[in-house]
Amino acid sequence: MKTTALSFATILGLSVTPVLAEIMVEDADASGGYSIEELTAAWPDMTEELFVQLDVDASGEVSPDELAAAQEAGLISE
Repeated sequence: MKTTALSFATILGLSVTPVLAEIMVEDADASGGYSIEELTAAWPDMTEELFVQLDVDASGEVSPDELAAAQEAGLISE
């Protein structure tokens, strides 16, 4: 019976593992951080002011940790 139920779930496109929508950011220059251009590709509404706010250490790039913190704080969507 379980096999049949799983088969129907598969046919209907249901999955046991949740799939979360996630915005993909590409580190195009492999610098280890994200430039304003790289973030704008993922978030077209990115402004210079927001970028500066995300770049907590003022390095000129947003690190993966800074990006994660900004997402957790709701400054940008996930």
